[in-house]
Amino acid sequence: MFLDIIALFVSFLCLVIIVMTIGSYRFQKEINIPFVIIILFVGIQRFQSSLTNLNLVELKSPFEEFPLFALIFIPLFLYFFKTSTEEKNISRKDLAHFILPIILISFKKLGLLSDFMSRVIFFMFCFSYWILILFIIIDYYKKTISKYSFNRINLRWLILMFSNVTLIMFFLNYKVLYWDLNQSDSSLTNFYRGSSILWVIALTYLILNPVIIFGKDYLLNQLTLKSKLVNPWYYKTLKKVDTKDLNVLAKINKSIPELIYKLKVLEQDFSFLNQNEINAKTLLNKLKIPNAHLKFLFKYHCKLSIHEYLNLLKIALSIQLISKGFLNGQTIDSLSNACHFDSRITFYKNFKKFTAVSPSEFT
Repeated sequence: MFLDIIALFVSFLCLVIIVMTIGSYRFQKEINIPFVIIILFVGIQRFQSSLTNLNLVELKSPFEEFPLFALIFIPLFLYFFKTSTEEKNISRKDLAHFILPIILISFKKLGLLSDFMSRVIFFMFCFSYWILILFIIIDYYKKTISKYSFNRINLRWLILMFSNVTLIMFFLNYKVLYWDLNQSDSSLTNFYRGSSILWVIALTYLILNPVIIFGKDYLLNQLTLKSKLVNPWYYKTLKKVDTKDLNVLAKINKSIPELIYKLKVLEQDFSFLNQNEINAKTLLNKLKIPNAHLKFLFKYHCKLSIHEYLNLLKIALSIQLISKGFLNGQTIDSLSNACHFDSRITFYKNFKKFTAVSPSEFT
């Protein structure tokens, strides 16, 4: 009974995640459709199984009567991992992956495929997609091992999902191998019960890390809210890249999210902001990139010039100092000097520009 309640809890988590996914449209205009379908079926299957086992209703899964239906869903896992790592939705060309499963299911239904051949084909089909998914994760790991926190969070999520996919494919092959319509089958029920624990771990991790669902723009938004400053950064280019800058784009393109994230983090790094001088050189040293790359970032991904952004960092320092009680015993002039501004007027103008309120109103 305990495992049935866990399965029912999985259904609840799936519902929460679907609602979160719909809400993610605010931050990213493309929704991971394969992921929504997978979560929907995981939730429905556990809901049906747990209600039946608790003797609340009598429902039967279509996979109990015809396990080969699972062939339709195997490509969905591949699409999910591709979409989660390549940041693009499936195309019409990708739908070709469904042709073979439909043919195999039709042949089996018409009696044109023997039990032995259907089992061999099912195993080969599952194993091939399992290998393809494994290579996607390995490739993503190689590309993101040194990248920023979003990639590490996403990698852990993909590993959790891959563990579930491995368990699902192993069970499906077991069920197809021993499938017999003339026997009452409890293996599917036991599978739903046992696998629910792993799904709880994976889905709980997802809910605790909403950036996976909402995307990098959500991460930027959270950092902006935390810093209490206007966000000047955009992952997408603000204008068309000039021909002369295409070479730099080719070198920097994959690192742009990481660099923007690091720059946003600097707005909250008191040890960095509180040093004697904040200039373009200190930014270059902190990011460890050439000057051309920094110029590209500000030209195409930031609404501010480098000079304006340096002023924003100084205002970030002032916010840090205010939060530490600086103005309890010091004046606005002292705060202006501590933040490396030449005059109180310049400090005041920039503070209102980047926070939308005056220093006294902010306090």
